[in-house]
Amino acid sequence: MEANLHEAKRQGMFCSFDINQQGQANFKEARRLVDRDGHKGIIYEMGMSEGISLGYYKIQSTQKGKVVIDNTRPFVQISYTLYGHKTYEIEGEKKMLASIKKLEYNYLFLTNQKIQLSWLPSDQLEFFELGISPEQLLRCLPAEHPIYQSFNESLEKNIAAPISKKNLSVSAKNSNILYDMLNCPLDGRYKQLYMRGKTAELLAIQLEEYEQQAGLGKYSKQARKLKQEDIDRMYFVREIILANIHSPCSLIDLAHQVGTNDAYLKRHFKEVFGTTVFGYLHVIKMEEARRHLLDGQSVSEVSFLTGYKYVSHFTRAFKKHFGISPNQVRR
Repeated sequence: MEANLHEAKRQGMFCSFDINQQGQANFKEARRLVDRDGHKGIIYEMGMSEGISLGYYKIQSTQKGKVVIDNTRPFVQISYTLYGHKTYEIEGEKKMLASIKKLEYNYLFLTNQKIQLSWLPSDQLEFFELGISPEQLLRCLPAEHPIYQSFNESLEKNIAAPISKKNLSVSAKNSNILYDMLNCPLDGRYKQLYMRGKTAELLAIQLEEYEQQAGLGKYSKQARKLKQEDIDRMYFVREIILANIHSPCSLIDLAHQVGTNDAYLKRHFKEVFGTTVFGYLHVIKMEEARRHLLDGQSVSEVSFLTGYKYVSHFTRAFKKHFGISPNQVRR
């Protein structure tokens, strides 16, 4: 599917809201099902007058998906991929802006030019897009934060770019807040207040995580000692983990595949990502479990799919991870 914003509205795929909502209502939202032109799924979009928008898209496509986003003014889009793989290109330049895979996110500074969002056929895609005006982000972003300089440069030069050089990992905290926003039970002004609070909470957690995942926080001393080739190896390890969720490799196998040993692998992975290999795999399995539950599968089916012998063990692990039971997610 290829569309500018107005054509996208007509086809029922996306209905984008101006991030600043100039001259429009204070709050707008739309939630609907899509089943046409080889694309089937669920879409939710929300926009607020103070420069905050949220989009949730869960799409199954039988052909390549392609939407052209025609921006009217610069804004920051925090793009999360929970499942699948999507890419962003600057229309007309064929310049890759970002490629965001499963359980990754990045901050994208988008200018007033056309940006092409694409995904592959037969790819199950589930992602969130949190739009924030530059003014909103600057209010939350301390000047001493490592992301501040790259964001300010993009803003001053008005150049579309990912603000982080590497995509960051979506944590359980990130996804929990996003789903809370999606399923907010409030209406009207109280929903707006809730969305503002959750956006601030999400940014606070992410900006702290950014320092850690970029090797600038708690693990900065160790991460800075690593050679670039060692850091690249750990990102390759993450790719292998994601590609083998249902038949995980042993630490020794993983180490051999990237040309190191298991002791170095354990230490370097934690230095780069702030968690263990098995801790990272656990997060992926829990996200996979939630996706299956939202698709309507039973708790026992999901327990089996995620490798648990006993449903009670799965239920306990799921509740510990997300704070709610699998049955609550299904409801």
